[in-house]
Amino acid sequence: MFDMIRELGLYLVASPRSRYWQLQHLRDLDVERLADIGLTEAEAKLGRRKAAPLPVREGSMAVRQAEAARAGAM
Repeated sequence: MFDMIRELGLYLVASPRSRYWQLQHLRDLDVERLADIGLTEAEAKLGRRKAAPLPVREGSMAVRQAEAARAGAM
């Protein structure tokens, strides 16, 4: 609820931090500029990336835990 009120306030004062303001400007970019930042025109119109789901590997949780342990996080 707080995020919605905050976003409305940011939009009303035309803050560059407003997500709606940023999305409007993103949609105004030409295809070459979108390619520079790694987006397609369809993704800009949609407002989010169409990321392919990551493949599920068997034992992937054990791998992540082992990597974290080696990094000293655990």
